[in-house]
Amino acid sequence: MNNYNLDTSKLKYILYCRKSSEEGEDKQIQSLPTQIRELGEHAERNGLNIVKTISESKTAFKTGREGFNEMMHLIKSGKANAILVIRANRISRNPIDAGCVISLMDEKKLLYIRTPNSTCYTCSSTDKMMIALELIFSKKDSDDKGEMVKEGQKTKALKGYPHGVASLGFLNDKSEEKGNRKWLVDKLRFEAIKIILEMFLTGTYSAGKLHRYAVKELKLNTVKRKKIGGNLITLSRIYEILKDPIYAGFFFYGGERYELNESLPRIITEDQHIKIKNILARKNIPKTQTNEATFSGFLQSDEGAFIGQDVKYQLICDCKNKIAYLSRTHCPKCGKEIAMLEHPKYLNFTYYYNVKKKKARQEYKSLSEVNIVEKLLLFVDENLTFSRDLAEWSKKYITELRDKEINDTVFRKEKGEADKAEYEAKKTRLRQMLRDEQITHEEYKADLEALNKRYATSEPKQGVVDWYARMNEIIDLTLCTKEILQNGTMQAKRNILSKLGSNLVWNEKELFVYNDLAINKLVEGVKSIRAENPEFEPKKISARKDENGGIILELNEGVEEGLTYNWATQKTTKDLSPSGNLHSLKIEPSLELSELRGKSRTSGKFSVKARHGHILPISRSLLRDQGSNLGHPPYTYPEISFGGGLYHRPEGRKALPPA
Repeated sequence: MNNYNLDTSKLKYILYCRKSSEEGEDKQIQSLPTQIRELGEHAERNGLNIVKTISESKTAFKTGREGFNEMMHLIKSGKANAILVIRANRISRNPIDAGCVISLMDEKKLLYIRTPNSTCYTCSSTDKMMIALELIFSKKDSDDKGEMVKEGQKTKALKGYPHGVASLGFLNDKSEEKGNRKWLVDKLRFEAIKIILEMFLTGTYSAGKLHRYAVKELKLNTVKRKKIGGNLITLSRIYEILKDPIYAGFFFYGGERYELNESLPRIITEDQHIKIKNILARKNIPKTQTNEATFSGFLQSDEGAFIGQDVKYQLICDCKNKIAYLSRTHCPKCGKEIAMLEHPKYLNFTYYYNVKKKKARQEYKSLSEVNIVEKLLLFVDENLTFSRDLAEWSKKYITELRDKEINDTVFRKEKGEADKAEYEAKKTRLRQMLRDEQITHEEYKADLEALNKRYATSEPKQGVVDWYARMNEIIDLTLCTKEILQNGTMQAKRNILSKLGSNLVWNEKELFVYNDLAINKLVEGVKSIRAENPEFEPKKISARKDENGGIILELNEGVEEGLTYNWATQKTTKDLSPSGNLHSLKIEPSLELSELRGKSRTSGKFSVKARHGHILPISRSLLRDQGSNLGHPPYTYPEISFGGGLYHRPEGRKALPPA
């Protein structure tokens, strides 16, 4: 391609070197030095005049390369008129830059493009066509590679693995080939991130506090790689972790959602991920003071407006004058120095108000922290305070439910494995019949479709919520919430509100308490029992053992020792309460329990409505709401005894429909 009449030894060359990008650094680390060495040796052998050496690590797929732009400027200004490059596709892989090169050749400002392998291009029409084709094919090659990479990334996403470096808490499995690497759990960092997310979900820790905790206490660092990593985590990385949906079990690629591979554990649920995003969305809300308050972040207006807090610090001087002391050194009335007072009485008050109304100079009311505590104490005392006997009985029953679910899960897993083996064997048999021409291709497809339908699983995916731990946590809350609200520290109260999932809504007239679904189920259950039996009081229930070692729960208020209170007759009688353990119950002939679903029946002495969930909603309703796959277990449910206590319906009785 060098039949153009040109003395190439007198040209002014730019020695141009480029490697694709920083992304391929590991494989191309010697690329630039190697290009410079080979081109330099070629120039020296052929006596070429090199006026400038330009090297850069940029992809030519996009415009805007500094080195390329500098080279074009030197050629346009006449300081250079030829390019020495290892291969022509190093110059450009996009049509805009390629057009600039062809244009300079048309203007006779770029006279020659030379490579060490004797492939050279002059300003002749043939050579310009050939260099144009070379650059166009370079563009085509880049496009093809891009499409193949995207297809590979989508295939990987369908398998449940995002492409690229694994999120913190996971590791790329380097035993697999590149592009097909799975993820592994980084146990140490995974547990640390779990702690961080759980702390943030309480609503009592900012990202800054979490960062300090992660650095000082957890010593959390990034994964060490060849050139980067191994350093303590930064604040920006904390925000990335909080926003990353991968810890909730899903991710996005190309605008589409994909589920994380089932072999990888989840840290939080999708609802918790949404809650984190909502908390982060409130981070720019202006704060009126730097003082921390018990209910900040838990309180909002009925319109969703931010409720701020105002903390007043006061003292009563020896002269009985009440003053704000933070900005004073002496009492304004008697003139005594505050530090020298003999009997000062320090006071502090926290008030909450609607920030939006105050900024708009509208009329607003304030709510004292004392009033909020009183409202919460009333709510907890009425709905969330259990006796210790009732709590321990509930935990024992919860454990039995958990054991029952574990057994059911093991059974389903074994059955599923057996079904899968049978399914594969039948598919193999079908393929053999098709190969032996015992059936036609259409018959094979029909039989295979029928087989797939028969063995298609309808088993719901197991939730990631540990319902057993959550139910036990709720029972623990019934024992300690009241005490903490009365005497606990500010942080302890905030932790309790977070565990309850409490949201406090104030309309400047009344304060409403909203808790998460699990707590609400418990509250609804307690209220439904009281509606039928006003004497029922969870905090006044005690336990005793019968002669067989079983547990009987009874209402102990106004009942003599050894007697059981009969709510129907309003009298105390001996041995009226049924005996038995948690799996069996003696039913007296005088009481005819209804066998009709969802109905109640009276035997003349006592009316029993035995719909499950009335006594202890968390024993059934919470299982459904917490992601348990227990469903409708063929198991016993708690009911009301003759004396107002709790017992379990025997297994022989029919299960009643859900409330």
